[in-house]
Amino acid sequence: MAPSATVQSPAEGGRVCVTGRTSSEGKSHGLVTVGGHPTAVVAVWLPSLEQSPCRTALTRGDASTARRLAKDVRKAPKPPSGTFNCPNDNGRGARLYFAHDGTADLVELRLAGCRGVSAPGRGTRTLTDRLARDLAPIAPSPWHDGLAH
Repeated sequence: MAPSATVQSPAEGGRVCVTGRTSSEGKSHGLVTVGGHPTAVVAVWLPSLEQSPCRTALTRGDASTARRLAKDVRKAPKPPSGTFNCPNDNGRGARLYFAHDGTADLVELRLAGCRGVSAPGRGTRTLTDRLARDLAPIAPSPWHDGLAH
């Protein structure tokens, strides 16, 4: 799945920077989830609006990493209800593809502002510190810096 929106990046002198769009828009059917026994995970890292150069990155994790991240996603809580202001939302994110016998579960992460976990047709979860820490070993710089606490 290709990133779905373009914006002007101030760091690139106004050049176009590709960023993600949340997939949790519209009616949802349950919370984000991942099957219990993924065989691998592929992460596509989406840049922040001020990141220079404005490029995506791709990393991979083995079955052990995929199972740990899948468990973290399933345990992440539903966000509290209400209206929230997310002033530090700079667009930085990641798309995780969990492999299962020829298919994949897609999970999208917002890594700035009101950090969250979403997926097409599913309700959002909160991105926990545990999920961020477990994701850090496969994160390239500069994404790694915002994950490892």
